[in-house]
Amino acid sequence: MPNSATAPSAAERLRARQPVFGVVQTLPSSTIAELAVLCGFDFVILDCEHGVIDEGAHLACLQVISAGGALAAVRVRANDFDAVARYLDFGADAILMPDVQSAQQAAALVSAATHGPTGSRSSTGNSRAARYGLRQAPDAQPPRLFALIEGARAIGQIGAIVATPGLSGVIVGPNDLAADLGCSTDFNAKSYVDAFESIERAAIAAGVLLGTKPHGNFTVSRLLQSGHHLIIASADIVALREGLRAHLRAAREPSGSGNSSVTL
Repeated sequence: MPNSATAPSAAERLRARQPVFGVVQTLPSSTIAELAVLCGFDFVILDCEHGVIDEGAHLACLQVISAGGALAAVRVRANDFDAVARYLDFGADAILMPDVQSAQQAAALVSAATHGPTGSRSSTGNSRAARYGLRQAPDAQPPRLFALIEGARAIGQIGAIVATPGLSGVIVGPNDLAADLGCSTDFNAKSYVDAFESIERAAIAAGVLLGTKPHGNFTVSRLLQSGHHLIIASADIVALREGLRAHLRAAREPSGSGNSSVTL
């Protein structure tokens, strides 16, 4: 498995600019988080923008993800900078800020995650380890901070966004970006392809991390060849929906074989 003790960790592979594969989790269940890690996903994104927000359950999820060797990320709600420090205190390895459309918004994300005079994050809490009265590991890495690029206005600002000191990278939100460009779900539209490729060029030129989900003609192989590091391969609701549909179709077949893995 990718997260075994003999293999490089997801964090190590990301530092080496090797691709990692993740899943979006909208249901705040530590069981789902644990299953995702056991299945081999390199990172799990807890979704506080479109998913159910339950901070107690999210804390349990973060503990499970970290213990399994995967990267624990949280997508907060747009402009919810208070949540940035809170989830970092809970132990998140990475924060995703939705709909960043300017360098000022990217800088605000960095500030919200930064202690001391250069940032707005309180120095009284740092992580679960700090609140337990334990010191941080000497080789502890700073949190990874990602701007989600989802709006047309961000395309004109992308060079300044990726140049923001302290920003780890950008992740493209295809559905919202295409809708804002006026070509909803048409990922082959010239306006969308031009915008997407401009984000790729800017991120690669700035040397920051880059990611998205496979969509349209932007297949996994195409994304990897273009320098993407974070591939969002699945989502809990999608996996549950498609799995349940597949099991029901199998049970309704004439053979009635169903799924032998179901236990009662």
